[in-house]
Amino acid sequence: MLLILGVLFVVGIGGCAALLNSASNEVQKQDDRSAPRDVAVGTAFTIGKHQTLSGWKVVNETGMFSVVGKVKNVSDATSTAFFHLKFLSATGEVLGNVDCNGSDLEPGQTEDLNCLPDGKFGKYQKVTAEATF
Repeated sequence: MLLILGVLFVVGIGGCAALLNSASNEVQKQDDRSAPRDVAVGTAFTIGKHQTLSGWKVVNETGMFSVVGKVKNVSDATSTAFFHLKFLSATGEVLGNVDCNGSDLEPGQTEDLNCLPDGKFGKYQKVTAEATF
């Protein structure tokens, strides 16, 4: 009887450890999802449940960086897009930031991006995108 209780105890501890490891891996995946990633202007990219469709572009509106394009909900649930684009010089200096979002989209729906610029338009070498939700 004591042997059976010992085995059940070890199995229970092992199950708890596996569960904690799985939760840790899930948190790591979420952290990776919101980590900045390089994107190419005009090329589609996906962050979380949304894809910014190919053809998006950077525009100079009143001397500020801005972005126009479309976003699509690529998940199976209603979701709202929130992401941040950072424009960097060749030396890594941040030249501008643009925060973009969409409204609640049903699965498969597409709409124009709503983007707010911050930073003066200039010659950038690199663009990164990251989730802001």
